[in-house]
Amino acid sequence: MRILRGILFGVAVFVGFAAIGLMLLPKERIAKLASAQISKALGREVTLSGEIGLSIWPVLGVKTGPVRVAGPAWDDTPLLVAEGLNIGVAAAALRREIEIRHIDVLRPEITLITAKDGRVSWDFGSGRDAAAEGESAGAVTPFSLARATVTGGTVTLEDRRAGTRETLTALDLDLRLPDLAGPATLGASFARGGATLEIEARAETARDLITGRLTPVVASLVTGGGSLSFDGRMTRALEAEGQLALKTSRTAQFLQNLGLGAAELPRGLGREIDLASKVIFSGGEVLNLRGMTLNLDQNSFTGDADIRLGGAKPRLTARLAAGALDFSALAASGGGGEETGSAGWSTAPIDARGLAAVNAEVSLAVQSLDAGMIKLGASQIGISLDNSRLVMKLPKATGYGGQIAGEFVVNNRSGLSVGGTLNVLQADVKPLLTDLMGIERLSGKADGSIKFLGSGSSLDAIMNTLSGHGSIAMAGGTIAGFDLNGLMGTGNGEKGTTVFDRLGARFDMAGGVLRNENLNMVLPGFTASGKGLVGLGAQTVDYVFTPVALGANRGKDLAFPVRVSGPWSAPKIRPDLSAAIDLNFKEKKAEVKQRAEDALKKKVGEELGVSGGETVQDAVKQGVEEKLKKELLKIFE
Repeated sequence: MRILRGILFGVAVFVGFAAIGLMLLPKERIAKLASAQISKALGREVTLSGEIGLSIWPVLGVKTGPVRVAGPAWDDTPLLVAEGLNIGVAAAALRREIEIRHIDVLRPEITLITAKDGRVSWDFGSGRDAAAEGESAGAVTPFSLARATVTGGTVTLEDRRAGTRETLTALDLDLRLPDLAGPATLGASFARGGATLEIEARAETARDLITGRLTPVVASLVTGGGSLSFDGRMTRALEAEGQLALKTSRTAQFLQNLGLGAAELPRGLGREIDLASKVIFSGGEVLNLRGMTLNLDQNSFTGDADIRLGGAKPRLTARLAAGALDFSALAASGGGGEETGSAGWSTAPIDARGLAAVNAEVSLAVQSLDAGMIKLGASQIGISLDNSRLVMKLPKATGYGGQIAGEFVVNNRSGLSVGGTLNVLQADVKPLLTDLMGIERLSGKADGSIKFLGSGSSLDAIMNTLSGHGSIAMAGGTIAGFDLNGLMGTGNGEKGTTVFDRLGARFDMAGGVLRNENLNMVLPGFTASGKGLVGLGAQTVDYVFTPVALGANRGKDLAFPVRVSGPWSAPKIRPDLSAAIDLNFKEKKAEVKQRAEDALKKKVGEELGVSGGETVQDAVKQGVEEKLKKELLKIFE
């Protein structure tokens, strides 16, 4: 027992003296040691100031006042300024190995700078000189970090290339690095524009990440509207390669939370996104996507893309392939065709703000495409989007059963406008005219061209401002709701169908009204001409159609003009009898008129006593003069 009591007494004395010795350690020396070791680990000058507090249990540590971590050598802005710092270290900290039990940073202000030349201020290797690096490049003094936390921090992101600056608030962070040869984990959350973003990441080998080498990394970002995940390899400068997955349920909200704008994309362009791709991220701004599969709402794509993130807005360059694409939301659907009795075109506002979200150059091969005012079959399409102006070029396209070339433009730079130039070869006229103008009565194969431009915030406004010109040529076809044979035979042609052998016309458009003066049509036993107006915006027609029955009038041609007028849904078709008489009985009218004039002259001559070669006009003139003379003589009587 005496031996036992002696041992216990000796231990107690040793612990007591050890405690007293630790308490007598200079606090400034511990703070200086801690700051020196952290500076060495980070490659940046770390300054601890203010009142220094010492703790010996449960770990040896200090509690500081204000803390400052210097920025890179090329900029004076500090990387971090905090109200205070709590550091706990193990006894190994007094040797070469650094074993940090915990670092708690209180309400820090962190500034992350991207220089104009692409350098970043959080690259901790950039601040080290050759001596600080150690014996060889990439050498790291052994250390471990059981846990580091940040509470109530703010982060300022300054991109001097793009001239942008923004601040993230409510930053909470938890970093764990227990062994340089093992994994490092990070969990963080912060607020951006009122939205919360959460990040989780795990690096397989902490040493490789710190020294700038590629190391396996799994990371994810979650915020309102969507999520982003990465599984591959990464460096501390965010150079990366691996598999990327992006899923959004509300893309506008997701982009807004990431600070990439809040424009609501049209349906079909990515209100919901599902992306999977191999990704290579380099230079801090170029994102390469390879072997990509992309779903934008109901539309699916495959291919490769490059996204440049620097600048005022992202820029996309891509080569894609797709099946059936539906972009009909780019133009509001119309108010129905002429057979539906619709009140007119849709007045619903067209939201084209999504065109401002990105600039793009895309080569696209599709099986079919519905762009609202035009539909295509298997086609090669070039899409260019620059500052809210979308140009869809058709170097090799099919549609409406024929070949199509030209371009289609949607411009929302200073108000929405829609225009284009289209040339078609042997296309089905009925669906083409239905999509472009809502006209459904004409059917058949045609060659044609049209150049058009309309503006306004709704389809109704666009159709009421259409301008341009075009032409059409058909080798045969039909006109529904108009029976020329019945009209010429019975005078009633409002029902049925007219079949023709050839048709040609040119037209002009202005203020939403189409004007045609030279329609020519050939039918079995007939020819026809036409001229008049078609109200594309008002959905009305006022057109005179003049069929001519060849040799029907005793071997002479018989013309029978017809006026078509009223709304597209229910036009009135009436023979123009006055015009018919003028056209068919012109010679008879002249003969009857001459006979009447001759009879009148004869009667007047007999009344005036005209004889010889004297004309009726002369006799009348002479009679008037004689009458005036008699009246003048009465004045002097």
